Amino acid sequence: MSERTEAGPSWNFGYAPVVPAASAPEDTRELVVATFAGVAPGALLATLPPCVEAEPLLMRAPLFWTRIVLAEPAPLADLADRLRARGLPLRYLASTTRASLALGAPLDLRGAPPARAEAWPLRRVPAPPLDDAPGSWFLRDGEGGVAVDRARFGAGAGTRLAVIDDDALEADRLDLDAEILVGLDRAPRHAVHGALMVAWAAGARGFAGVAPSASTRLYLIPKPGRSLAALPLAIVRAVGDGADVVVCATYVEGSSTPMLDDALAFAARLGRGGRGAAVVLPTGREASSAPGSLHASFSLGLGEPASDPRVFCVGPGARGEGWFLWRDRRGKLRPFANRGPAVRWLAPGDDLAYPFAASPRLFHAESSGASAIAAGVLLLVLAANPSLRLDELAAVVDATLTPVPPETGATGLLADPADARPGARDRDGHNAKHGYGLLHAGRACLAASDPVCAALLAMGEDAAATAFADAPEAYPARLGRWLVRALLADREAAHGLRIVLRHLRLVSGDPARAQAHGEGAVLRPLQLLLRRLAQRRPRPGPATRAALEALGDRAAVEALAGALAAALAAAFAQPSRGRIAPA
Repeated sequence: MSERTEAGPSWNFGYAPVVPAASAPEDTRELVVATFAGVAPGALLATLPPCVEAEPLLMRAPLFWTRIVLAEPAPLADLADRLRARGLPLRYLASTTRASLALGAPLDLRGAPPARAEAWPLRRVPAPPLDDAPGSWFLRDGEGGVAVDRARFGAGAGTRLAVIDDDALEADRLDLDAEILVGLDRAPRHAVHGALMVAWAAGARGFAGVAPSASTRLYLIPKPGRSLAALPLAIVRAVGDGADVVVCATYVEGSSTPMLDDALAFAARLGRGGRGAAVVLPTGREASSAPGSLHASFSLGLGEPASDPRVFCVGPGARGEGWFLWRDRRGKLRPFANRGPAVRWLAPGDDLAYPFAASPRLFHAESSGASAIAAGVLLLVLAANPSLRLDELAAVVDATLTPVPPETGATGLLADPADARPGARDRDGHNAKHGYGLLHAGRACLAASDPVCAALLAMGEDAAATAFADAPEAYPARLGRWLVRALLADREAAHGLRIVLRHLRLVSGDPARAQAHGEGAVLRPLQLLLRRLAQRRPRPGPATRAALEALGDRAAVEALAGALAAALAAAFAQPSRGRIAPA
């Protein structure tokens, strides 16, 4: 039963977006015709009312889009009837000027080629050390940073990042692989927003972002209001080029369309060779008052692109702890981000180092910068385990978050106490301001790369997980990465591994306890676990299968059990842990 407050249930806040994400369909003059197969523009022109323009936008299975500009506006339903009567393979029609929450027919993925990075080279640069400058706090552990672990997990080598934005000032100070124009004749260079997103996520010359060894491209789209087809086109283009992670922090509110649904489905199903590309969007910040209320709602609408469940929606965190609040001229604190059910994670958004300053300078990055930092964290995790599918990536990150207290300690300084709502977390850990918690790159990379580390982290044994990662290798790294995925897919097997680890925790440093359980007590559950996993999906490749079969040999399992016991005994036998004396 929900805890009640004067404002209602603990999960309640003034939840009302600025404007509805979409309105009822109207007559349209500019539209996209989406078909199940390629259709020549001439066939469309012969069927539709007089047209000013017909332009193929996208012809890559399973997406076939043609942009049409009519001489006069017409109802979409009438246009669809004409095309179907002609026998054309229509999926849907959508306006490029008015948002819509309608969905087209599902994509037919049969025979559709997965996206692969055939012409996007990797970046091969050494991982720079973490900067100890005050503005680089967002990279470090503590202070609300994302705890990048350069020593163990490098800087994102082997990954590719696409940043979608509508401006490219200072892009010449980035080490971009390419600058791609989508719906533009030339790159706009009036604001630094797009370059900041690249720099915080993946660095700039003289500035180390979260994943500076990643290869980056900047995809430039028109300013808001020009065409609703630009964002989905940029996502498809970036994913089709081979992006592992796509981040778009420019203004995209009110741009939900069937084309965006297609683009997100394309990213999730065909991105990264069929494993799924991650798409990251910020919460944004739109202040309005709900009807009958004087409180600003700061609400992320359910119909907005950032609320799509296929998107990783990121809010900004403060330096230190909690949600990012800014101080006005009267010294009062106010929010700088939207709240809502779709907020997934928190990342730093306050007082970050400005990448392009001649001398150190701090900058309010807001939810845009937070989404760029989150994109960098995802790149680090994928570098640690490139075989992760999109749902597995999400599961690893979710399992390694730092919980964020939902209440603020500065209630008396708030301009409006209602701005701090909701004041509690749901049982699953979610809060509309913070999502499920603050990103922790170090733990996520550990959990992605090794099954024992993942299990120890789930138990809250971070120091033991680190110690095991630094111990001599107990099995090939490739096999470890596969075992991570296998255990994500099998909760019972994951429980079985934790049984062994909890046993080792209890007997570590105490031979009498270990002997009391009998010889082979650890060997048996490990053998059962390996047998179970060998029959489960995901199916291992030939090299991994050979390593798994070799590990299944009794002598190899005995060696694994010994390695586990030795590594964990050292980690668990620290005096500071307050060992329990044997009974």
